Amino acid sequence: MKTCTKQLLTVMITSALMAGPAWAANQEMSTMAPTITQAATQGDQESNNAIMSQVANQASEVSAQTGLRSTFKGKPVGYFTGIGDVMIDQSVPSQPFAVLQPGAEMNLPYGDEVSDADIAKYIGKTITSIQVANVEDKQLEAALKKRFILQVGDAVQANYLRHDVNILGASGLFATIKPTFQVVPEGVKLIYVVKQNPRITRISIRGNKSIPATKLHQLLNIKPGMTLNTTFLSKDVANINLLYNNWGYMISHVSEVKMNDSGVLCIGISEAQIEDIRIRGNIKTKDHVILREMRLGKGDIFNKELVSRSIQRIYNTGYFEDVNVRLLQGQQDPQNVILEIEVAEQKTGSITIGAGYSDADGFVGVIGLSETNLRGTGDKVNINWEFGGKSRSNKNHSLSYTHPWLNKYGDSLGFSLYDRKGQQTDYGSGGKAIATYEKKTRGLGITYGRSRGEYSADYFTLELKKSEYVRAISGKDYLAGDVKSKQFLKNNFGRSHSLTWAHVFDNRDNVFDPSRGKRISLTSIVTGYGLGGDFKYTKFIAEARTYHKVSNGRVLAFRLMGGIGFGSVPYNELFALGGADTIRGYEDDEFRGKKMYAATLEYRYPIAKKIQGVVFADVGNAWGGTQDIEGYQDGNKLHAAGGLGFRVTTPIGPVRLDYAWGQNGGKFHFSFGGKF
Repeated sequence: MKTCTKQLLTVMITSALMAGPAWAANQEMSTMAPTITQAATQGDQESNNAIMSQVANQASEVSAQTGLRSTFKGKPVGYFTGIGDVMIDQSVPSQPFAVLQPGAEMNLPYGDEVSDADIAKYIGKTITSIQVANVEDKQLEAALKKRFILQVGDAVQANYLRHDVNILGASGLFATIKPTFQVVPEGVKLIYVVKQNPRITRISIRGNKSIPATKLHQLLNIKPGMTLNTTFLSKDVANINLLYNNWGYMISHVSEVKMNDSGVLCIGISEAQIEDIRIRGNIKTKDHVILREMRLGKGDIFNKELVSRSIQRIYNTGYFEDVNVRLLQGQQDPQNVILEIEVAEQKTGSITIGAGYSDADGFVGVIGLSETNLRGTGDKVNINWEFGGKSRSNKNHSLSYTHPWLNKYGDSLGFSLYDRKGQQTDYGSGGKAIATYEKKTRGLGITYGRSRGEYSADYFTLELKKSEYVRAISGKDYLAGDVKSKQFLKNNFGRSHSLTWAHVFDNRDNVFDPSRGKRISLTSIVTGYGLGGDFKYTKFIAEARTYHKVSNGRVLAFRLMGGIGFGSVPYNELFALGGADTIRGYEDDEFRGKKMYAATLEYRYPIAKKIQGVVFADVGNAWGGTQDIEGYQDGNKLHAAGGLGFRVTTPIGPVRLDYAWGQNGGKFHFSFGGKF
């Protein structure tokens, strides 16, 4: 940090008071000094007027600082353990000045040449007049004298004299304050000999890298052209420290204030840097996987907001059960800090052999391999084979792989291959099944993610897939051979080649169980139009999720989404609502259409350590584009439901249990994963 040379006055800041200087230790950091907007030529007069307006408050402030508690003539008085303003000797360039803290030990030195013995012979004598020598502004002198405890006609008392010296010191205008006495026949004349602080010619702020100097200058009540006022200066320093704290630089602070013989006031800022970042507790996960989530690095200025965001990002990877940070004093420079990140790893991989259940397919056998932190690199791989359920075929395969960090910007790349068979049911009015059939879908997709800042990203997906109608299970058989059925198959099954763009803003505090923040996504899907395939259409989707913390562990979550499609959207690609993930209380994908909107409100509250209760309400609909389905009752009528549910955290992930009452009665939903 650069400092002024040939300093005449020096303010020393104790390292123990990083949040504020020693001589502002008892000031509330939010307390603002009187605002002064005068030009340099008017500085002294208007500064004095401002001093006069605040002198009325100085007696109680000084009493609070000095320990005076009783009253005399309606003014607070009492025992004082030290003088508030130590004298400034301008003849000694290296001598500092500062304001002592309450309780500091000091043996009544009103000035370097004053001792108890010097005033002992005047104790008890009557004061015939009081003068503050060397103060040209008589209004200011009168305002100061008005706040003295000792007045003309009073007897000299040591405690009261101490208090009055502090009133002068609290004005902030004087470099030295020395009470003297002149004996007269009637008693003594009390003369406070003061030396006024020097005039400020320029103010220089040094050492600030995080906050522009122009922003810091706006906080200053002292201005060039004014006489140095240490009271205003102490509040200015407190305001600078407060601004640094509000901006997250909680360890950075004003470390020194100096004034040279040219009248240049230099305010030095000490900005604590991060000397090193140490990782502890990671056995599997590599250091660079953790460090790439940090929002600051070695050599950066410590910022508590960026540290908090870094811890949040590390936790949101899902690799760790807990993440903590410790601050250690720098080894190379004690003003700097060392960040120690301590993590507790959790299981990120699983081999699954078992069964699952969904409302659409019933119970299915599952054999799979999943790893979200492959060999500690953060890569994700998922291999899955499902069999059984309501589908006849057991050839249900999928493979996906994601590399989340292609470069230092956090871009990602992933791909997926799948060959799936599943059961689909088309519904008419009142949730009545029209046809249940088996279909097959094969495809591949490649997704590139582009980071757009701390909370935003764009995702581009190229997907090639083919859907086939396999067989009828119940209801209408589209393979029966009638013309309408053949046209339905032609219009709705075949090859789809699409390009998807999605923009996502996500500042949720915890992606697994958010309590605050929001997630907003805008998606457009273009199919055909030069990409090949059997269909040409576009779809646009918007979704917003918000989370509000009501109290400890209780969260209000809201989701709103809408979409619209243009062109010949096949039935299998229509928007589908209904079921555990959208509108509970209805069948899975009961409502289909080229247009849709839906909203969900949930109140989530803790029951036990891994059990959460939910009260919810769902509303929405999908309509349009279902003219090929006989018996389908199309319309934009809202469908609503409400209910209760539980969320249970298990070793294989969250389990959701919901019971909802819709317009056709109640329905139970069982599913894996969080709703939103």
